[in-house]
Amino acid sequence: MMSDATTIDYIAHDAARAKYVLIIREDRPWDHVEEMHDQLKRKVDTYFQYIMEGEVAKAYPGVTTEDCVITLICREAPGAASLAFFDYVRQVLAADSIEFNFLLHPGATAMG
Repeated sequence: MMSDATTIDYIAHDAARAKYVLIIREDRPWDHVEEMHDQLKRKVDTYFQYIMEGEVAKAYPGVTTEDCVITLICREAPGAASLAFFDYVRQVLAADSIEFNFLLHPGATAMG
């Protein structure tokens, strides 16, 4: 969950893309947008440090920064402000060759 910035929620290997996906899970509705953006920033910072300090490479030898993707999976659809914030996060991480994306969980609830 984004509210716990101290942990890596999940790591999965996407063999088809030859990527290691560091997953952030978020189940809450996007009701408190500013607070949730702050929590996402702190969580992404944790994931960024985990990648850049070589922790992924220690667990999975040979993995480089370019092999890593941070993916936010939401159960509730985020609004326009959050989608814009995700684009900002994507741009910041791209500067270090780290991909960022977000997905709606298959059982996600539509906004509104």
